[in-house]
Amino acid sequence: MSKLALLGGKRTIVRETDQPRRGGNPESFEEAFARYVGVKYALPVSSGQTALNSALTATGVGPGDEVIVVSFTWVASVSCVLHLNAIPIFADIDDMTFTMDPEDVKRKITDRTKVILPIDIYGHPAPIPELMKIAEEHNLLVVEDAAQATGARINGEVVGSIAHITAFSFAGKPLASSSGGIMTTDSREFYERAALAGQHPSMLSRVITKPELRKYVSTGGYGDNHRPDGRAMALAHENLKGMDERTDARIENANFLTAELSQIKGITPPYVRPGVRHVYHMYTCLYDENHFGVPRDKFVAALNAEGLTTWTYIDGPNYVFEPDGTPIHVGPLHHRPIYQELNLYGKGCPFQCPYGITPKYEIGSLPVTERITKQEFNFLQGDLSLPHDLDMMKKYVEAIHKVVDNINELKE
Repeated sequence: MSKLALLGGKRTIVRETDQPRRGGNPESFEEAFARYVGVKYALPVSSGQTALNSALTATGVGPGDEVIVVSFTWVASVSCVLHLNAIPIFADIDDMTFTMDPEDVKRKITDRTKVILPIDIYGHPAPIPELMKIAEEHNLLVVEDAAQATGARINGEVVGSIAHITAFSFAGKPLASSSGGIMTTDSREFYERAALAGQHPSMLSRVITKPELRKYVSTGGYGDNHRPDGRAMALAHENLKGMDERTDARIENANFLTAELSQIKGITPPYVRPGVRHVYHMYTCLYDENHFGVPRDKFVAALNAEGLTTWTYIDGPNYVFEPDGTPIHVGPLHHRPIYQELNLYGKGCPFQCPYGITPKYEIGSLPVTERITKQEFNFLQGDLSLPHDLDMMKKYVEAIHKVVDNINELKE
C-alpha cells in the first residue's frame, strides 16, 4: 500500500505549472517593483483606479474629509475621492509643468483637509518634496498619482518612494501591460489597510499582521475586488526589465523635439523642472491661437493629417462625441456636470452630505488650469518610443514646420 503524500509519501499528481486560470505570480512582481522603486511594500491591483482607491482607503479618508486635488487631470484621479464619500478640493496648477501649485495648496487647506493628492501629469513629477513639507506642517498625508510617471525621478529619487503612498497604472503607460496597477509605500499599516480594500482572503491571511485588522480577513476585507490579473502582472514584470532603457530613448527623442520646437514662435514645448527626470508619457506643447490666428482644433487636425498622432488630453474633443460624431469640448474636471450639479449618488451626496461643507466649484476659480486647458496639445507616448528614432523625430519636425509655414491656408 502506498504511503499517503500528506505523511511523506509520493504524490499521485505532479503539475508542471500552476493551474492556468491563475495566470502569473503577482507576488514576484510585487517584490521586483518594490526593489525598483526603493520601498518596503508594493501592492499589485487591477488598475490605476483601484490603486488610488486602495491608497485612499489606507489613509482612512471618509465622508466629510477634504482631499486637495487638481482639475487638470484624468477623471479617475478625482473620482477615487468621491468613491469614499470625501470632498475634492481643487488647487490650481503651475503654468510651466502643469502640476499642482504648492502655494495654492496652502490656500486650500482647512481643518477638514486630510490628504493632498498630486498628479504627475504627462510623466513630469509633481513637486512632491515641497508638498511633503506642507503635509508635515499640517499633519496631512500625500498620496501621489504617478499613473503616467513610472520611472520618473526627483533629484535622483524614484517616483513612488517619496510620498506617503503612490499609485501607478500600467495600461498604455510607461510601464505597459494589458491592465493593472500597483501601489507603493514604506508603511506596513498603509500596506495592510490598502490590501483590505480589495484583495482575496487567501492573500489577506498571509499579509495582515496587525491584530486590529485581522478580524476583517474572514470577510475578504471590505469586499471590493481590486485583485490583479496574473497574466497582466507577468507582462508588467517582464517589461520592467528594460523600461529604463526604453525611457532613455524616449527622453532623447523628446529632447530633440524640444530643441527644434523651441525655435517656432507660437509653440511652447515642455518645460522640465531642474533635477527632474520627465518620462514623457505624453509630449505636451502649448499652442498660441492668437499668434497663428487658427483654432487649436484645426491646427491639431492638420498635424494628424500629416501623420502625427496629436490630441488634446484634458479638453476631450478627441474622445468625447455627440451621437452624430461631433466632438465635445469638456473642459477641466471642475467644469463638468458632476461638479457643477453637486450630485453624484443622489440626495446631493457626497457634496452635500451632513458631514462637511458644500463646496463651490466655480468656473473661473482656477485661472491657470482653465488657460492651459485651452492651449495644450500632445504627441502620444508611442510617437516618441522605440522603434521611433531621431530620423523619425526629424520627420515630425518637418511635418510641424509644414503646417506652420502654410498656416494661412487654414484660416477661414
